[in-house]
Amino acid sequence: MRTGFIDWIGEKLTIYVFEKKGGKYTLINSTSVNAGAKAELSILLNSLIKNRTEHTYLSVPVTLLSIRELILPFTDRDKIRDVVSYELEGLLLGDTNDYSTDHIVIESSKNNSKVLAVSIEKTKLKDIIGTFSQTGLEPKVITSIDLRLSKGNTEMLLKNPVIDEGMRREAIIEELEKPSINLRQNELAYKGDIDRAKKSFRIAAMLALILLATLSADIIVKFVSSKKENTSLTKETNTLYHDAFPEDKKIVDAVRQFKGNLNTIEKKKAIFSGVSSLNILLNIARLKNQNITLYEFSTDGKNISLKGVSTSFEDVDSFKVSLSSSFVDVRVVDSKTSADKKIKFTITMRESVA
Repeated sequence: MRTGFIDWIGEKLTIYVFEKKGGKYTLINSTSVNAGAKAELSILLNSLIKNRTEHTYLSVPVTLLSIRELILPFTDRDKIRDVVSYELEGLLLGDTNDYSTDHIVIESSKNNSKVLAVSIEKTKLKDIIGTFSQTGLEPKVITSIDLRLSKGNTEMLLKNPVIDEGMRREAIIEELEKPSINLRQNELAYKGDIDRAKKSFRIAAMLALILLATLSADIIVKFVSSKKENTSLTKETNTLYHDAFPEDKKIVDAVRQFKGNLNTIEKKKAIFSGVSSLNILLNIARLKNQNITLYEFSTDGKNISLKGVSTSFEDVDSFKVSLSSSFVDVRVVDSKTSADKKIKFTITMRESVA
């Protein structure tokens, strides 16, 4: 992940591009332009685009900030955060609600805390955000490197800013790891991640709808196709049954009637020859339960293959176990779920040799 950091010192803006790997930030590029020339901000934008940065941080000069040192009679950080704005009443020009404020704790003793409150007028902050946003450089965090370098020492803040690039780069990396302050508070908080998430959600929802529509259409087509196939198979089964038993004029349930005729054939097997396959079919029919439907049987005199459909894998496994009582080397060589949620399977086996 790459992050851009704009360091604003006087009339100069310097953009640093860092890459984070293994929890460590490494500088990979930097560019400087004139802060007073808005046209030159496009140079910074091009640098960010070129380096594919995900977020941008901005450090503003301490001269744009109102800084007040406060002594508070407690050390609880949540309490400090809650009362800082109230403590600034009368210390800032105008209403504290007109300022965006953050703070850093300089010192903390047993019962007291020394706090540096940092404020900026919201109108000024809006202008800064607007100026950078217009060029596509909206900052996620607005902080101050000068504040970090001073370590909360107000005397150092009043002096000229540290311009040593090495020291500022080190402070910037520390700021990226944990910002000392962020002046983008409340209604001026950064919403880019939320907007990006909303956009991603809208795209995902749209894709989901398209996928759902596609799947629905596919299911409907398969349902209609399966219904036609089932009707066709029923007609074909009835035709085959009629060809095998033309004396039966009325066909109600071809499979059940076929079983009845097989039973009749078995009783008369003494006068028939070559009925071993029928015996196998009859044996299989006795072993299967009502949740198993067989639609294909084949044998080469040694190996037997069955194809059918079931309502569950458990029924297929139960059928396999039942077959093992009369046949050997019973194996389910293929099983899969069809579009209508039925289990299609293929079983191979051999006749048991007495």
